[in-house]
Amino acid sequence: MIRTKPFSKIDKARLWEIEKDPLVSQKMPGKIKNQEDLEEWLSDNIVYGICDPENNIIGFVQLYEMWDTLINRLPLVNKNNLYEISFALPEKYRYTSGLVSSAVREVCALYPKFQIVAFSHPDNEKSIRVLERSGFTLLGKTKYHGNDRHENLVYLKSH
Repeated sequence: MIRTKPFSKIDKARLWEIEKDPLVSQKMPGKIKNQEDLEEWLSDNIVYGICDPENNIIGFVQLYEMWDTLINRLPLVNKNNLYEISFALPEKYRYTSGLVSSAVREVCALYPKFQIVAFSHPDNEKSIRVLERSGFTLLGKTKYHGNDRHENLVYLKSH
């Protein structure tokens, strides 16, 4: 089940806990360092909560506009309406197979006019599996930041 913004104070606290989870922060470093960053993140992005059966947020899926320097490195002919997607679910909630894939598919379906791109470290097998199960196609590799040491896999959502 996906629940859209606005988040309650309790939900914001849960998102803060998710961001501080060691596995999440390792895979998505440098995003949110404090509550002010969290507020800015929620206002600048399209964010959906991944909810448990009791409707508590246990993870998230987000969409955000991509910046030009990254767009220019992508192996795409049509570079219009590009949005990046990312998702997180702490390890302790990964008991339901397909939960994140289902949430990613559902969020992507809400934005059929967007070209949705995802990046994954080549060693992040769980993320790659989510993307493939969600209908993303591998486009190639690129450095997320021009000075990165490694290249990330680049995926595009086919509508």
